This record gives sequence, structure tokens and C-alpha cells, in this order.
Amino acid sequence: MKRTVRLPLLAVAILLLSACASTQMTEVVAGQQATGPAPGKALVYLIRPSMLGGAIQSTVFDGDQYIGTVSADTHVAYQAEPGTHMFMVIGESADFMQADLLADKTYSAIVAPRFGVWKARFSLNPNNGEFTDAKIQEWLKSTRQVTVNEEGLRWAQQHADSIQQKKAEYLPKWQAKPDAEKQILRAESGR
Repeated sequence: MKRTVRLPLLAVAILLLSACASTQMTEVVAGQQATGPAPGKALVYLIRPSMLGGAIQSTVFDGDQYIGTVSADTHVAYQAEPGTHMFMVIGESADFMQADLLADKTYSAIVAPRFGVWKARFSLNPNNGEFTDAKIQEWLKSTRQVTVNEEGLRWAQQHADSIQQKKAEYLPKWQAKPDAEKQILRAESGR
């Protein structure tokens, strides 16, 4: 009798875990993972160490450029041009983070799920010293580094209108916030 109970539970567990993985991303194999900025670039780690809202994907953009789908227990290592960027994360809604990036520096932000009406919403929480380097390294080691694949690029192209609609709806709300409430990744936070 115990076996008949365990098999359905195992099947449900496998289904839930596979729902957490994005087919729009490919895991970066050990030895090929980005561990520092490319010459003249800034490296931004977008880390989702939490299982909260695990079955819901969060897509991340730099301006209008799709840079990844961040599932629970994954991270994206994004090589960015130095300068000011407006990152956007989409779930049920859209949220934003301004980043002022310096060349040859490494930055990090947490992709944080929060409760929504129909599914999870997400925010980008910049690491301006709130998390120690040791904590960031722990999260990077405990999550899988992923990169965009062809399916992800197709997805972003097919959903461009919906993505722009969310941006048009939510960016003015972010811009209307007092400066103290805006998520801003500061240049001096780079390591």
C-alpha cells in the first residue's frame, strides 16, 4: 500500500520540479560559466534563490532586450555595456530597476517573487551592500547559471506586443515613485 501512495507523490514532485525549469533557457556547463566581466563590460548577476512562486517564470529585460527567464534556483550572468540601464522583470505585472554600471565591475540583484492576484509578481532587488559577498557567492553556487536559447528568443519575439503593453502600463507607475522607493543598482556597488 505504501508503494501505491509513493508513486503518485513522486510523479507530482517530478511534475512540479519540471514546471520550475524554463525551456527558454539552457544550463551553462561547469567551466563555461561567467565568473567575471568580459573586458570593457559590466557583469550583472540576476539571481532567484527562492522556491517561492517556483512554478511561475520571471522574464528579465534590459530595456527592450530579452536577457533571460529566471526560474527558481537559477541565475543569469548578463554581460552589459557600461552606463545607465533600465532592467524590467515580468510575471503577472512588470517591475523595474535602474542600474548605473561601470566597466570591469560585477553587480548582483535578486529576482524576488511576491504574491499577485492570479500568479506571482516579481521585483528586482539591487544589491547595494545589503548582502555580503559571501552570501552572493553562496547563492551563485546553490543556483544553476542559465543562458537564453533559440526557444527563448522565439518566445520573446512572439510575445513582444504583450511585453510592450506591460512596460507601457507599469513603467510610468515606477517612474512616479519617490526616488527613495525606486530600485536603483548604484555604480559604486560593483565589485
